[in-house]
Amino acid sequence: MDQDTTIIESRKQEALHTYEGPRGYQPMLAVWAEMDAVLADEFRDGNVPAQMAPLTVAKAAFAALPKTVTTYYYRGDSACHEKELLRWLANEKREEGPPGCIGFAISVRMSEALREAILEVPEKEWKAYGEPEPGIDRECAEVVFVSNQQAEPKNSQPLRYIAIRLRQRQGGLFADGSSVRHFAVLSNIWDWEAVKLIEWRYTM
Repeated sequence: MDQDTTIIESRKQEALHTYEGPRGYQPMLAVWAEMDAVLADEFRDGNVPAQMAPLTVAKAAFAALPKTVTTYYYRGDSACHEKELLRWLANEKREEGPPGCIGFAISVRMSEALREAILEVPEKEWKAYGEPEPGIDRECAEVVFVSNQQAEPKNSQPLRYIAIRLRQRQGGLFADGSSVRHFAVLSNIWDWEAVKLIEWRYTM
């Protein structure tokens, strides 16, 4: 299951400004990746924050799956880094959803504490991932971090943070003027190597 919001620009007078500036709408979609089929959607005004109540759409999407599906995975961008959704996904006895494990990988909204933890990752721990990109090194690594906003229910397995580092080669700079950018992914999947998990997360 891939869940994401998308901005649709509109010149309608009633359309509201999106976070990118133009007027429009920002619907949230949940797509069955293997079938390329939309399972659930929620039409939203352009000024509705992307991270508002993603659990509603996730529940509807899993409920729409046929009974023949028995293995579940979930991918989401940072709009899905929301505590109620995370608790629901991590809880194998979840209400209004399939019982058992839902393996997930969700992009994290960066905090200063997480950024500091990423900067402490030893250089030898970073591993290249993905297809080579001209001028940019892409690497990932496990990062030891415990959020002060606990998302897991009691007696659940701890969640896993994997850091991503993008580095410009030969003195190049990103649009924000930096030569290095950091991101992170939160997951409950522990039996995959970090490289495999990151490559799967971004196969959307």
